[in-house]
Amino acid sequence: MKIETMDIEDKRSNAIIAWAKNPSNIISILPNVVGIENNVVKLKFTRFLLFSFEGEFVVEPSFIGSGIVEYKLTDKKGNEIKIIISAEGKSGVKLSVSYSGEKEWIVGKGLHKILEEISNGIKNELSKLPEVEQQTVGSKNFSLSLSKISSISKLIMKSKLAKTDDVTLKEGEVLSYVEGIISDFANYPLIYISGSGSSTFRLLFLNGELKGIYILKDGKDSFNEDDLNHLSGEFKIHVYVGISPRIVEVLEQER
Repeated sequence: MKIETMDIEDKRSNAIIAWAKNPSNIISILPNVVGIENNVVKLKFTRFLLFSFEGEFVVEPSFIGSGIVEYKLTDKKGNEIKIIISAEGKSGVKLSVSYSGEKEWIVGKGLHKILEEISNGIKNELSKLPEVEQQTVGSKNFSLSLSKISSISKLIMKSKLAKTDDVTLKEGEVLSYVEGIISDFANYPLIYISGSGSSTFRLLFLNGELKGIYILKDGKDSFNEDDLNHLSGEFKIHVYVGISPRIVEVLEQER
């Protein structure tokens, strides 16, 4: 197996992870791509202009917790490229690309280029995020605001309704359902999710990081993320998104 790693030092690791969870962001910047069809990419690696390796790889993303994104690219022969982006606390993220399979001496030389392109993609994305906004809202928690209807009304007015859904969730399934929503709308710095039914939950995410949680079950309020695992039943889901994290300033007026 051949492996290459790289560190990116930036305090906005949550924004990086949110960006990396969108497969199109990764696929669109991969070097050596000669063809794309749905989730299959055709890659060609060369060395010394004389030797080459070409294969069609199925891209399979997976999210491990809230801080690790992994992409497995596997072809029909079992050759595998693995890309991992993992948050390193407030210090930044670690990038890792590995290859195991035939003609490793050819493909292995192209791994560093993959790292460089992913790094460039991340830096380009971060350049679009105003640093001042990250500092203004990054350390605040808005859980108490989510318990107030007046606060929620103001937040909704400043946001855009992106999705509605009727779902039935078993105990322990709410978190995985929410992770899917965060992945679907990872391009938005602000995501507000509300679920109502026999119990209620409201979640606020800024740059991929949970910044507010409110749960109402059996007449009791909770601001504990772990209590999401105890919810079950039929829920009406509403997902709102915003293009700027500064939208949460409307919640500050209620605090």
